[in-house]
Amino acid sequence: MAKCTIDGKEVEFTPGENLIKVAKRAGVDIPVFCYHPGLTVVAQCRMCYVEVEKMPKLQTACSTNAAEGMVVKTTSEAVKKGREGTMEFLLLNHPLDCPICDKAGECDLQDNSFGSGSAYMRHSEERRTYVDVDMGDVIQKNMNRCIHCTRCIRFGDEIAGIHEMVAIKRGNNIDITTIDGKQLQTEYAGNYSDICPTGSLTLKDFRFKKRAWMLKKTDTVCEGCSKGCNMEIQHEGNAIYRCVPRENLEINKYWMCDEGRFNYHYTQDPARILNPVQKVGAAWSKITWDQGLSALKSETNAVNTLFLLGTDLTLEEMSAIRETVTRNHKNAKLLSFGTHGVETSAQDKSQDQILKMKSKTSNLMGAEKLGIEALQGKAKADVVVVFRGGRAQLPAIESKKTIGVGVFLEKEVTSFDVILPGLAFTEKDGTVINHQGKEQRLKRAVLPREKCKAIPEVLMLLLNQKTREVLA
Repeated sequence: MAKCTIDGKEVEFTPGENLIKVAKRAGVDIPVFCYHPGLTVVAQCRMCYVEVEKMPKLQTACSTNAAEGMVVKTTSEAVKKGREGTMEFLLLNHPLDCPICDKAGECDLQDNSFGSGSAYMRHSEERRTYVDVDMGDVIQKNMNRCIHCTRCIRFGDEIAGIHEMVAIKRGNNIDITTIDGKQLQTEYAGNYSDICPTGSLTLKDFRFKKRAWMLKKTDTVCEGCSKGCNMEIQHEGNAIYRCVPRENLEINKYWMCDEGRFNYHYTQDPARILNPVQKVGAAWSKITWDQGLSALKSETNAVNTLFLLGTDLTLEEMSAIRETVTRNHKNAKLLSFGTHGVETSAQDKSQDQILKMKSKTSNLMGAEKLGIEALQGKAKADVVVVFRGGRAQLPAIESKKTIGVGVFLEKEVTSFDVILPGLAFTEKDGTVINHQGKEQRLKRAVLPREKCKAIPEVLMLLLNQKTREVLA
């Protein structure tokens, strides 16, 4: 394999790799602004300067491919001076608003200023100023903080497939905006904020809510569709503040759609049912878990019972439900449900050319691997028991009694008789299988709310209740 030397370390590389990638493998981090591994290389910020032997000038590491025998220095005096000049130039117009900026604590400009910048500034003129711009439901723009890296422009053109971000004017007067000032149209707008190296493009959903360094981070999987994008839930004080994509080159690369990014909101919706309830007349009345389990047990003893299992549940939950139904309800039917019109994985197709899939649940493939058949049409039975993780779309139900176990909002259960609250995907561990057949793990980020219980725990309590009654 070809080798080069970086800061005295001999490193192997694959032909075509640039010096940033090769250096990172050697444990050497080269500072960058305009470079992003998922976008084309433009080499315009000049932050990634390195010194290469036998080359008279400093080179940009992002646009310089490693070559056999190449000797590279990333900490020489010439490199330090070059990066220091770049930082001084970029900070000429940058406002001193780190204390109120959402990017503070995870800002590339802060990090590179500390690592490569100077403590002194020769510039004394007034900084340019712009008015904040509303760019739609997702992004708020603060052009004062922009350093013209053009990551956003390239993301729109190359990944989102929409030429909506442009640079107008030139030099010190440059303005990066949408064409004709229109609002952003892409359904992947949250990524603009992710890739912005400063606080120029901020998420409205997260704006001024929490400092980045206060947030705890949990690696998990998005439940928004069968793609199974890897993501990170950021939370503090048992409350979720945002979800961001996590790199997985085999599934979602570096990106995430807005639907998946903001899907977590329903788990904290004030209308989510968090206590066992039973319908009395037209109103809901709180009951104890014992009362709820008694209702579930008595109703499911009916001859004609249908158990519906949402494909938004984990493999562990599905297996527990299937085993319980097989052992204790031999005459009952067990069917799955998830997305209207996508009953099987064969019907699951790409919804766009980026990430979205037609199946709006994360474990359709998992239900099929467990041999659970899909519901076709309306659910008809004397008693219907619906197990749901919160994402599966409820089917039309025709029954004398309908019981829900899992995550439900008040507006979704007008035809139900009893609800036993379960855990959302943010509150549990488990396994899901995406449309490619890849097994991935959900990880609990926050604790269960109020009296919500895990489905396996509900089934165990139901079994123990029966045992107690037999012993009595």
